[in-house]
Amino acid sequence: MPRPPTPLGLQAFRQTILSGSATEAAAALGRTQPAISRLLKDLETDVGFALFDRVKGRLIPTLEGRLFFDELQRSFMGFERIATVAAEIRQGRRGTLRVAAMPSVAASFLPRALANFAQTSPETALELLIYSSPQIARMVQAQECDLGIIEGLFVPPALSVLRRHALRGAVLAPRGSPLACKREVTPRDLHGQPFVALSPARSSLGGQLAALMLREGIEPRITVQTHLTAAVSAFVLQGMGVGVADEQTALMHIEHGGVARPFNAPIAMQIHLVRAIGLPPAGALRSLIAQCDEAVTAHKLS
Repeated sequence: MPRPPTPLGLQAFRQTILSGSATEAAAALGRTQPAISRLLKDLETDVGFALFDRVKGRLIPTLEGRLFFDELQRSFMGFERIATVAAEIRQGRRGTLRVAAMPSVAASFLPRALANFAQTSPETALELLIYSSPQIARMVQAQECDLGIIEGLFVPPALSVLRRHALRGAVLAPRGSPLACKREVTPRDLHGQPFVALSPARSSLGGQLAALMLREGIEPRITVQTHLTAAVSAFVLQGMGVGVADEQTALMHIEHGGVARPFNAPIAMQIHLVRAIGLPPAGALRSLIAQCDEAVTAHKLS
């Protein structure tokens, strides 16, 4: 009959996966390689299935081993979080706010908001996690973060929306582009232009833009496609064409030496600040949300 796994066995298994070998795991845990091998064998007996395939002296995780590792990682993250909280209590801090944000937000207005919050609330630590919007939604539901910032036209019903922001579309261009002479750019101006496209399948802004161009018969010459607005800016700066992103990314694009103009089209990136339903924001979190509001509204593309 399978027995409960031992803490040492779980540590040996986790470290073997993370380091790639029992030898490296032994060095990390201060044990011998035969001791780690015994712990792994005992753990397989305890759980009742093979964790590794032994191939030419190498340990290759089985499918069951991978599934077990994924669950184990979540548990260890919880233990590491407890250690962090204990350290904060020793240091007299009031805790850590964990913010999970999509990449475009993490690269645009969020650093400014977090920096302002840190100045006004030095007793509260911050942790920024960067994931895709679907991953963040799952993390918020599981209460693995205090605040999620996601993109999309729709929000899962299990989430409570604390703020909504519509970031207008903007056209990004390199210096010297003919579009830089315009006060604003229309969709028609993009026809035939070398174009860095946002993926319509993986970006709500890209989906809106693709639908608009199809509807109006506009066909730019797509040179590359990406789902990240920051990558659109980077490709444009490298001379691969012009692109469309949100106005916060446009401001970052200007800071890096590019040109950005308002896009005269009915598209916008919808940003939602979300939390698990039934968890009202506490004082520190309300302050952080206010800093996000300020960062979005005070810095817009004119």
